[in-house]
Amino acid sequence: MSGQHSYIHRRDVLKAVLVILLGVAVIASGIIGIRYWQRWTEKESLEQPQGGTSPQTVTYRGIEYRAKEKIHTYLMLGVDTQGPVGGDENAASGGQADVQMVLVVDDDAKSWQVLQLNRDSVVDVPIPDITGKIIGTQRQQLALAHAYGDGMKRSCKNAVQAVSDLLEGQRIDGYLALNMDAIPVLNDLVGGVTVTIESDFSEVDSSLVMGQTITLNGEQALHFVRARKGVEDETNLSRMERQRQFLNGLSQKLQTVSTETVAKGYQDVSDYMVTNMGSAVVTGLFQTMDAYQDLGVCTIDGESSTDENGASAYILDETSLKETILQLFYQPVDETYTNK
Repeated sequence: MSGQHSYIHRRDVLKAVLVILLGVAVIASGIIGIRYWQRWTEKESLEQPQGGTSPQTVTYRGIEYRAKEKIHTYLMLGVDTQGPVGGDENAASGGQADVQMVLVVDDDAKSWQVLQLNRDSVVDVPIPDITGKIIGTQRQQLALAHAYGDGMKRSCKNAVQAVSDLLEGQRIDGYLALNMDAIPVLNDLVGGVTVTIESDFSEVDSSLVMGQTITLNGEQALHFVRARKGVEDETNLSRMERQRQFLNGLSQKLQTVSTETVAKGYQDVSDYMVTNMGSAVVTGLFQTMDAYQDLGVCTIDGESSTDENGASAYILDETSLKETILQLFYQPVDETYTNK
């Protein structure tokens, strides 16, 4: 592979991502958090995975690849919607998914990895009718796929379909969406995340002074990970960098809080969450993170621009997209796994 996609190697990044998007902390015993998760998901059943139509063999630049056999894929969404989640029959009221991360677990290779997707990526977004039936697609920002729905399961399933289609039909085994208003709750749970301000926030929040290292309060945390207009170059790439910085700081702080505190925090964020993943799935993911090799976070190369309406657009590099798909979901037919 040519290194078309970039990697951010931080041991605790995925753990922090799952804390924010799953609403459960990295707890040593896990008992209290799991109990609350069980209460929340006891009426939820894992729906049939979406996608799964990806080809079993692919030839790329003269090399034949076959699909990895024991791959599990989960979509984590951060939705730019205020307040608790709530259903709405309107087919376009779901809110935009500004954070999109795909967790890929490879049971054969004993490894896991995260693909961080740019919300501005121009893709074929499924367009449903009022009943949720897909009636066509439009070339739009990936973030809009979640907006086409009720803000609950329909929105999540539409976002899942868009990501599956982008990844050439890759199966998505589960999803979880968390409204961004939960970020201040999680920030305050750990007594504030400490970050270094590397961008000019003067138009958004004068308390975020460029060059200073500060411990964020809840409102500052939301501005830090959410603001885009009036900050730096206003691209989502810059915001993604800040989101990774916040996640890393949150992960460090989580090591200092008690399980009781985390359990309370989970209760506080549960109203902001939509998922089809039960307690057994979540418990297994945490066990996997501890047992498997962390391959870090990857992104897909592209170019930031604007469309004919002046909206931000991230044009994905087709070579980078293809090689990312091959790296995550395929292996050369003549290659065997070597467990480390």
